[in-house]
Amino acid sequence: MKGIILCGGLGTRLQPITYYMPKQLIPIANKPLLVYTIELLLKSGIDEIGIIVNEYNKPIFQKVLGKYLENKIEYIIQENPKGISHALLFAEKFLGEDKFVMILGDNSFDFKLNEFLLDFEKSKENCKIMLKDVSIPEKYGVAYINDGKIIDLEEKPKLAYSNWAITGIYAFDNNIFKACKEISPSNRGEYEITDAIKWLLKNDYNVGYSILEGYWRDVGNPMEVIAENFYRLTSMEENINGEIVDSKILGNIALGKGSVIFNSVVRGPVVIGDNTIIKNAYLGPYTSIGKGVNIDKSVIENSIVLDKSKILGVKFPIDSSIIGEETMITMESGLKKTNKFIVGKGSKIYL
Repeated sequence: MKGIILCGGLGTRLQPITYYMPKQLIPIANKPLLVYTIELLLKSGIDEIGIIVNEYNKPIFQKVLGKYLENKIEYIIQENPKGISHALLFAEKFLGEDKFVMILGDNSFDFKLNEFLLDFEKSKENCKIMLKDVSIPEKYGVAYINDGKIIDLEEKPKLAYSNWAITGIYAFDNNIFKACKEISPSNRGEYEITDAIKWLLKNDYNVGYSILEGYWRDVGNPMEVIAENFYRLTSMEENINGEIVDSKILGNIALGKGSVIFNSVVRGPVVIGDNTIIKNAYLGPYTSIGKGVNIDKSVIENSIVLDKSKILGVKFPIDSSIIGEETMITMESGLKKTNKFIVGKGSKIYL
């Protein structure tokens, strides 16, 4: 069975971070979000993986993923992205006649995928979707079930009459391509995967489902990115390769090569990349600091600071923030008591 991951969207809800970086490559606990999904597939025995990208971000994916993965990745360009069903048609040649699994690249999962795949491979089902019971189903595609069978699907309804959200994991046989070619664009101008699956239902194809008991998050906005970083750091193991001088360390930290913590307090879990200097600072829990960062006389917690940024003299906490690469933040007036930022690459902020 092959795997396909969708990464062709533009990530508008995560701007300005996504002006320079696809949302699927945002570092979570200092590892790109997409790598967790690829590792999930590899652990499930799937080593033929295609990633659907757009013509602009393909080189970025190749550069970033090349640092983490030895496995060959097939990059498939989706021209003029118009939804998930539209994207799948560009992968038809790569996927061929075999059954396959599809995962949305901006979703995060932490569970064993093997059982779901084995059940689908052995079954006569043409499609199998993974559902999860959620409290606010209107944020997602929703499945309606009667007598153990899916009877209808609805994409982000204004009022849902079911709590069964469609997660970002789907399994299909090649009949899905026929369905994708038959549907029309939705009101928002996209070829929805829910409409393609509804076409399968209406034409008497076998559509099944599994209930996800494990972890799932749709990492589609800044607060979800920060929450995902929090989650991944909870299982982080201590790994110290740098130097700690006259500092107090509480809890697990990962400290990269060539990095120094001097005269500071760090409360884990915290991950710090290579060649970073932390001096006269306080780092609170659930914080990820990238490579080549300089933090001096500042307070940061529950945040993500990307590579080569500088945070100097910010004594009031930077909290629940995403700081883009090569950003400079300094404090001059000292008027603010809390600071929360979602800033893109190369920003300069004088408080």
